[in-house]
Amino acid sequence: MAKKPKMTKAEKAEAKERQKIDEQAEKVRKLDELRQDEDRRTVAGGKNTPGYINHYRKVNLIWLIVWVFIGAGIFITGLLIWETRMNLLTVLAVLMVLPGAKRIVALVAAGNRKSVALERCRRLETAVEPYIYAGNLDLSEYEPEEIYDEDEDAGEDHQESRWTPEREIEENVIFTDYIFTSTEKVMMLDFLVVMKETVFIMPSPTNNDQDYVKNYLVKGIRNVSDQFDISFVWDDDKLINSIEKLHESAAPLKDRRELIAYLKSLAV
Repeated sequence: MAKKPKMTKAEKAEAKERQKIDEQAEKVRKLDELRQDEDRRTVAGGKNTPGYINHYRKVNLIWLIVWVFIGAGIFITGLLIWETRMNLLTVLAVLMVLPGAKRIVALVAAGNRKSVALERCRRLETAVEPYIYAGNLDLSEYEPEEIYDEDEDAGEDHQESRWTPEREIEENVIFTDYIFTSTEKVMMLDFLVVMKETVFIMPSPTNNDQDYVKNYLVKGIRNVSDQFDISFVWDDDKLINSIEKLHESAAPLKDRRELIAYLKSLAV
């Protein structure tokens, strides 16, 4: 019986590379199937989800135009009726400046920033699976609840209360299009990923002072919990490779929930 010829080093490397490509293609296929079944993951325009900044800018611009037209319409109506600016409708028109100003502040915060490209989000999703975007995560579902054990014979005066165990957030949590502010700066992250015990952070190149962004986030995260490793990365390949090589235990459930709550509270 003829022996099977041995593979050369080049053939082995080629076979290994082909297997890796096949595995990646299978991941993408499964992810596409999952997206077809569950549309909840990437709701267009939701905070910290793909496309949020573009949607945010568009909505605020539309509302700014609406408030300008409403204010102008009220002012012109008062002018036509009383033929003078000194009337109650002028006061009402001036009040329309307040909601309009709020929209202007929002547009200034967004600046010239653009949403992270959808293709980049899809690459990250494949590496991070299982995942959920922070804007689609309802943390109230994971809060422990107080329940009461009642002794029917003893009456209401003798009822006892206890807390249910907190639930684990099983998915890795992705923040994208993440704009946040301090008292001094408006900052943006392309991605922030909360794994079981590691936080990966990719600042946007639109930030003027990357050291300030790093120091601000590290200090904020450490004030909430010291149970997480914090890793800053600067390109998609490094982020994905770091995630795929990651082997970690899990931080306490309470710490993870409180950290995610803190990060969500920062987002504009």
